[in-house]
Amino acid sequence: LEVAPGQTVTITVSIGVAGITLDRHDTDLEGAAKRLLAKADAALYTAKQKGRNRVELAT
Repeated sequence: LEVAPGQTVTITVSIGVAGITLDRHDTDLEGAAKRLLAKADAALYTAKQKGRNRVELAT
């Protein structure tokens, strides 16, 4: 990214992606949201640990 003539800034990104499946019997939505965020957070740190600038999918 060029911020001024002759000056550049490098931007990198690490992303953790997660998903969960809920059915109509799931009533603890707050707990489900916390589990989802925890999985995505773990995937994010895996991406960073593997060298950054990547996307990791939680399994």
